[in-house]
Amino acid sequence: MKGQGGFTLIELLCALTILALVLAVCLRILSGGTHAAAASRDYGEALAVAQAHLLTLQAQPAVTEGNRSGQEGMIRWQERVGPASEVAGQAAAAKWTAWRLDSRAETADGRVVALTSLRIEPKP
Repeated sequence: MKGQGGFTLIELLCALTILALVLAVCLRILSGGTHAAAASRDYGEALAVAQAHLLTLQAQPAVTEGNRSGQEGMIRWQERVGPASEVAGQAAAAKWTAWRLDSRAETADGRVVALTSLRIEPKP
């Protein structure tokens, strides 16, 4: 009687090894995509927090110089309001006050969103 058809033990081990390598590569690709999606979500949240704080600063009827900071969920934020030194012109400086409004948010993994705006107000 001739040998029965089938796979030898070595063929089976080679097939399982190749399958394990393919699965490991697929798992690595999927985990990289998941990490990138989470980082993108966190960055989007930080951008939304920074924009909200900057819009709040811009909407205030009067600007007050100073710094504030806090945390919303996993996002740390900072606000800084101070005189804007980059506004040029002596005549403009005599009639107007220029404020620099900075809003900064940082994700848990250290990515930073920084937004800056200028606000010009007539001098009292």
